Amino acid sequence: MAQRKRYFYKRDKRMRLVPKIVIALLAATGLASPVAADANQVSLLNWGEYIDPVTIDRFQTETGTKIIMDTYGEADEAEARLIARGTGYDLAVVSMETVGRIIQAGAIQKIDVNVIPNAAGVDQELLDVFLQSMPSAEGYVLPYLWGTTGIVYDLKSVAERIPNAPTDSWALVFDPENAAKLADCGITIVDSVEEVLAAALVYLGSDPHTQADNEIDAALELIAAIAPYVRSFGSNQNDELTHGEICLAIAWSTDGLTPLLGAQRERYRYILPKEGTNLWADVFVVPSDVASVEPSYQLIDYILRPDMMALATLYTFGNNAVPASSAAIDDPNFDLPALAFPHDMQVPLYFVKPRDGHEKRALDRRWRRLQIGH
Repeated sequence: MAQRKRYFYKRDKRMRLVPKIVIALLAATGLASPVAADANQVSLLNWGEYIDPVTIDRFQTETGTKIIMDTYGEADEAEARLIARGTGYDLAVVSMETVGRIIQAGAIQKIDVNVIPNAAGVDQELLDVFLQSMPSAEGYVLPYLWGTTGIVYDLKSVAERIPNAPTDSWALVFDPENAAKLADCGITIVDSVEEVLAAALVYLGSDPHTQADNEIDAALELIAAIAPYVRSFGSNQNDELTHGEICLAIAWSTDGLTPLLGAQRERYRYILPKEGTNLWADVFVVPSDVASVEPSYQLIDYILRPDMMALATLYTFGNNAVPASSAAIDDPNFDLPALAFPHDMQVPLYFVKPRDGHEKRALDRRWRRLQIGH
């Protein structure tokens, strides 16, 4: 595959400067998003740069229905907009870990898969794995893309600074001595408190879903100990990696695999640490206040077509949930094990289970204080 001329941003940073309270207020007044004005429009809320423009163009041409797109940059933003209601969205793609709170708020409705023919092509085993972490989501979601959270590192830079580096372990970054040695070439950590906290917990031998205050405190103290050596907590690591600006990142697979699928395949490695790591998923949900579910279901059904899901994987490097799409992914670069559902992997994998609103807000406050201290 030729080097890509664009860089995929699963977590687009454009909205990060907007305080969440402002987002919620805008959503409540209907100003945070375009509203589908008639039956020939469908309004979609999605991560930035998370759907191939070809899919949008073909849908509009084949159906005569125009897609009104609105994007966000952090999972919390989508959650706040949906819970605020009245935004006019017909369909949204959200992080699985937010779904429980959105359901609890009554902001989304169940999806009738019987009227979405292509839902039958979704990998049921994969969906079952998703739902094991959140049984309450059954009937409310259909998977779009999924991936893992791991470590991507520069082979040469790490070897020069840490001979015999523990490149199969979270110790590569969570051990302060290692982090200090890599500080000069650049470390970044994905800005996702629940996922990074879970990684620190499993590194310390704790349950990633623990609610024990002493274990959570220990994990946050571990992250705080390496924070002085971290260049940034952000979401544009694929760009930084591609330009050689950093040598190690805790990253989503969609970012961490980007340079491996391009011209720098031999420079970097993406690993799932032996202590365990999380699977993440982005799913379709239908807001509870849609005027009609027909446009929502029409768009879901179209995107779940195997050829459209193949485009989604090629465009985003995200794993998709439709096995039949693999026949349309004719690209030798897409042969990495990390792009396949890890049925038989030795690394323990888990989904980050959602914390309730109070717990999440408390974690967010501590996470931001940690970053400010950095």
